[in-house]
Amino acid sequence: MKTRIKQIIKYEKNVKSFVEGTFDSKRVLQDIFQLKSIKENKLPLKNMLLGVKDIINVDGHPTKCGSNLPEKLFEGKQASCVSRLLKAGAILTGKTVTAEFAISDPGETRNPRNLEHSPGGSSSGSAATVAAGFCDIAIGTQTSGSVIRPAGYCGVVGYKPSFGRIDIDGVIPFSKSMDHIGLFTKDLETLELVTPVIVKHWNTQKINSNKNLVLGIPDGDYLNLAKKDVLNQFVESTQKLENQFLFKRIKLVQNISKINHDLDQIILAELYRVHSKWYNEFRELYKPLSRKNIEIGKTISDKNLEVLLKKAKNFQFKIQELFKDHNIDVWIAPVAPNLAPKGLQSTGDYSMNSIWSYTGLPVITIPTGVNNKNLPYSIQIVGEFGKDEDLLFISKCIEKIIGERNLLNQWDL
Repeated sequence: MKTRIKQIIKYEKNVKSFVEGTFDSKRVLQDIFQLKSIKENKLPLKNMLLGVKDIINVDGHPTKCGSNLPEKLFEGKQASCVSRLLKAGAILTGKTVTAEFAISDPGETRNPRNLEHSPGGSSSGSAATVAAGFCDIAIGTQTSGSVIRPAGYCGVVGYKPSFGRIDIDGVIPFSKSMDHIGLFTKDLETLELVTPVIVKHWNTQKINSNKNLVLGIPDGDYLNLAKKDVLNQFVESTQKLENQFLFKRIKLVQNISKINHDLDQIILAELYRVHSKWYNEFRELYKPLSRKNIEIGKTISDKNLEVLLKKAKNFQFKIQELFKDHNIDVWIAPVAPNLAPKGLQSTGDYSMNSIWSYTGLPVITIPTGVNNKNLPYSIQIVGEFGKDEDLLFISKCIEKIIGERNLLNQWDL
């Protein structure tokens, strides 16, 4: 463990995944020492290093939300998801960098695969700290694509649960209708250890599936978002699965841009309602993109928000019917239209993620390769609502065939 701590000390200055002052090597080693006498069968996550996105409350650490607003505004009880992980033996390593209020203004975190590129966001630090090997587990949040996309960009496992299956108490909200707590882990085996600890009513019984699993390809307007090289790599990956799975190409949606626009309207309307009092007092302390998005949310009336939420609910039912009508077990698609963008000005394109937040479906991301700049290709595997256990089982089957296990050793630090 001392070697890993030395690794963080040596390389964190390049990655900048932790909020300054929250990683304390002496505290981490002391916490590990205190667990030394407890048997591992009582602590399923014993000595696993944990990062927590800095919009989530953790006892003993201020929540700053990547913002210049006064920290006292965000004080509150420790998030129950954090408490569960710590109780299971995880060791808090540090608070991880977030885009301001999990919106769009990025922090200084860099992608460990290629330091000239973004790690994605808004859960930038959580994805990067796992990709760099600093943490085994990190907690993030997703309102549009803030877990799945950075996991893909950084080449780690990402998991966004079905809406509501991980409690979001202790989180500074973005959108109460769309916010999800999510996880980044170094591999699916680690995710399998974490889910029973943090996901409500997780069924640990092994799933035995003798039937031919059906993978849905979301054809048409949605898949057409992917750029040529991303789509080519996706096709190569799926071809390797053809002997083990059945495929069905199905038009997922008539107009993905309209779905994404509706989601944006919902989350920005609810963002304004969260921030209205703070914004009136501290407007000049907000960063530019946060101000812009809050101002947009201010223009959306309660009546329009109600209409948008009803549309979302109807579409959620429609997607669930697609699963049943076509006997689909999971959808499979690229994580994003392109690979991690160069520079830190943008957290990337979430247009292929938003629909899964909009519908509340569970998603797991796995890396499938890298390009000549060491930037990861990844896929997102999307399950039926509430069937997160099945999704993990199927993801493990897929990962055995096309997963890229060597990414953990491919740093650019």
